[in-house]
Amino acid sequence: MLKRTPLILLISILLLMSNVQASDNNSVEYPITITDSSGATITIEKEPERIVSLMPSITEILFAVGAGDKMVGGTEDDNYPPEAINLTKVGRYTTINYEMVAQLEPDLVMLDEASGEDTIKRLEELNIQTIIINPKTIDEIIESILLIGAVTNNKENAQHIADDMRQVISSVKENTRDIPDEERPRVLYIVWDDPMYAAGADTYPSDLITMAGGKNIIEASGWPIINLETLVNADPQIIICSGMGELSYQIMNNTKNNEAFETVDAIKNDRIYPIRDPNIIELSGPRIVQGLEELHIYMGADWEQKNYTSLTDASRTHVDTADEDPEEEGIGADHGDATAQTPGFGALFAISMMILGYIGKKRY
Repeated sequence: MLKRTPLILLISILLLMSNVQASDNNSVEYPITITDSSGATITIEKEPERIVSLMPSITEILFAVGAGDKMVGGTEDDNYPPEAINLTKVGRYTTINYEMVAQLEPDLVMLDEASGEDTIKRLEELNIQTIIINPKTIDEIIESILLIGAVTNNKENAQHIADDMRQVISSVKENTRDIPDEERPRVLYIVWDDPMYAAGADTYPSDLITMAGGKNIIEASGWPIINLETLVNADPQIIICSGMGELSYQIMNNTKNNEAFETVDAIKNDRIYPIRDPNIIELSGPRIVQGLEELHIYMGADWEQKNYTSLTDASRTHVDTADEDPEEEGIGADHGDATAQTPGFGALFAISMMILGYIGKKRY
């Protein structure tokens, strides 16, 4: 037994080294200084322990990177992931209950510019530190995820999410890069049918349509109203219908049954599709790459054969899985385990197993 002690000690040292390495790779040394979406330079003195989010997309990112357990408040619109429903609600992003926010004693509030300058001023008056997260492009969404990961001491998890997203984007772009402009299907993305509102040139849906191989027929900015004559003249080959709470299907059926559109290519060829969950296309969170994949499925003549499974539930890939049964999921199922994600951990573990195997052989 005494002869085995040095070898067992060596194994313990190797595994301890891997744990230290994991901690070093995923830890943030505070204070840190960041630049938020407004261009403001902000110093975070210590790791935030009580966070309030005033935007559903920010809430989704916080949970995705592993900071959900530090959230003490969110908005009435926070419904993803399911854990977000249980957050203390401080109003909607445009109607904040500042007294409720103050009662939660947050050390950090994250918000979007859509919350308004008054909200920012009120929070400053309450002496609450704020960070504005307001991505305008897909690349900026990824940057926001990395920023939130750094601020909340979840850099490695955020980097994994960013890498996964970039991989999906790269794969789709590689598939669509060489499609000539004249061969790209003309696409209309509508969010309401009476009057008809569509995604304009500077929206996430428009960016995703281009990446997916299509061409948005709406050149105006924002979410303009489209008149029937304009739609018929533009003759979209694909129509995407988006609406919360199953309204996508209602919008699709109303559009299909509108006699004014019977000459439109998309209607004649039955190329009109509902989006089951518009948040994967219109919300600036990790799931937006799922939206890209879904739109890519609908582009091109081979749309029925396309299938994606790589990021079926991307935004939960790195969510804290404390609510899952480790025995059901298997060893290593918790993606928040920094040790298992550390470069070189596999080699150290393999060496340890080899040593144990050698001991076993000597024993028997």
